[in-house]
Amino acid sequence: MYSKPLYSLSESYRLIGRYNKRYSSVEIADLDQRDQGWTDYDPVHGASDNELTDACDSLYDRLLLQELGA
Repeated sequence: MYSKPLYSLSESYRLIGRYNKRYSSVEIADLDQRDQGWTDYDPVHGASDNELTDACDSLYDRLLLQELGA
């Protein structure tokens, strides 16, 4: 149901992402705030700040490429 998870680690954020095959969506979670769980990520809307948006966009792109087998 899910792809192999990928990580995005920086000084500010520690993220994990996965591709949900059932819903064809990318889900991202913050490893430092596990109680918030997984969030569907849509690059059209971005995240709460520019640095987080850049990290999530990169993770989103990498997860889609992984799903395509690139």
